[in-house]
Amino acid sequence: MKNLFFVIVMFLSFAGIAQSSLNDYNMAIIPARFDFQKEDNQHRINSTIKAFLQQKGFEVYLSSDVLPEGFIDYNCNKLFIGVKEKSNMFTTELQVEFKDCRDKVLYITDIGKSNEKNIAKSYSEALQATLKTFYKANYKYSGKTYFDEEADEKIKSRDVENVSQEVTKVIKSEKEVTYEKVGNPAKQENNQPFIKVVNKTNQKELVLYKTSTPNVYLLNYNGRNGIVISKDNVWYFEYNDGDKTTSEKLDIKL
Repeated sequence: MKNLFFVIVMFLSFAGIAQSSLNDYNMAIIPARFDFQKEDNQHRINSTIKAFLQQKGFEVYLSSDVLPEGFIDYNCNKLFIGVKEKSNMFTTELQVEFKDCRDKVLYITDIGKSNEKNIAKSYSEALQATLKTFYKANYKYSGKTYFDEEADEKIKSRDVENVSQEVTKVIKSEKEVTYEKVGNPAKQENNQPFIKVVNKTNQKELVLYKTSTPNVYLLNYNGRNGIVISKDNVWYFEYNDGDKTTSEKLDIKL
């Protein structure tokens, strides 16, 4: 977690000019059924791709899986896997596509072919052949995070005026302040994308947006997007302030 915020700062600095690449992702979603399939996971194509990507270090799920909390809250931090298929009575050809949330193809494997007469074996051979060419992508996760984009997306999905009123209720103090959760924490964790905490000295509320990463929360504070993270069991609000990183210690229980 030590370098997490600095990665975010670098992303914010270059987001306007950097082009997204395969290396910017370590999560992926695979349809349970591709267009050319007549049933879910036909010929075990989908589950084979899932297992292959897991071996490469991806957190990956089929669309039919029970997805973990937070995984589908925001889509632009993950890859969408597709398969291009071309078959006739003599040959089966497959390619695996890796797309971003805007349907841009970031990488596509070479064509895998099979002349096997048995249909199931033919698909299996063609799939294995095309997956073997993935090494050409030179994939290595860059460590890129999407917390700021995720915060903006979540805030836009709610009533902007109400969110603004909730967040700007917080008064920044030069002294350390103490917060406690509002309401039933267990219920909020299960049913809400955010957690409210209150400054016990003045009863002002702070709204923390949950992310797919444990112990990392998003915060829009006085017009600034930042993160609330835990370091050695101490919570901090960190954000980019011009050319420097500002870190504010919080006494908070989550």
